[in-house]
Amino acid sequence: MLNIEQLKKNVSGIDFRLKRPGIYKVLVPFFHEDGDMYDIFLEESPVNPNLLRISDHGLTIMKLSYCFDFNTDNKKDVLNSIILQNRAKIENGEIYIEATPDIFQQCLYQLLQTLTKVSNVDILSRETIKSMFYDLLKEFVGVSFSAYEITEKYTPIANDENLMVDYRINARKPIFLYGVKDDSKASKVIINCLNYQKNDIPFRSLVVHEDLDGLTSFNKKQLINVSDKQFCTLEDFKAYGLAYIQRELSAA
Repeated sequence: MLNIEQLKKNVSGIDFRLKRPGIYKVLVPFFHEDGDMYDIFLEESPVNPNLLRISDHGLTIMKLSYCFDFNTDNKKDVLNSIILQNRAKIENGEIYIEATPDIFQQCLYQLLQTLTKVSNVDILSRETIKSMFYDLLKEFVGVSFSAYEITEKYTPIANDENLMVDYRINARKPIFLYGVKDDSKASKVIINCLNYQKNDIPFRSLVVHEDLDGLTSFNKKQLINVSDKQFCTLEDFKAYGLAYIQRELSAA
């Protein structure tokens, strides 16, 4: 239940201004780079009157859209990831946290931290580029390997999607090409290759890393044991991958 007077007693350093019945603007000493104060609003939760909803009423993304275009699913996924990682939610562009009155101050500062990260274009741009590894790999394979017969999302074992290959480059002994961004994908590639070997499937494995040094030492060692060729970064693959594949296929 919304009790502004009680909140004022419990929380110092902030104030409240009635915007319209049932909705208060929370005045906090946090400012955007252009000097504007953060837009924070407080009201009862529309789904549970025992909770408070602390939100930005969608103004953070509206302000951000003037300098950052959310024109791809990838960018939207990055935005959603940042919000969820900070234990907030987003609905129709509105970023919010719902809380009981006794933890209002804690959740207020949690939301402020979330909005700070969302508002930082440098963070968004950097995270977007990082998350685009698989898109960039797909684009490079599609353009640079167009002369070869390539099957994306190939399933060599009885259509088992758990053992799917990112790209199969056709040959008498085909090349199974994987992109690896993190330890989770590295573990999957290791399991897949071991299953292919166990089932006597002819293949040569090729792994392209976003950053090999970002993997655990265990996964690095296991990939050395099961893969035929690895490129430490996508840039390395762009520089030397086509020549490597041409040599491999000519020797097949």
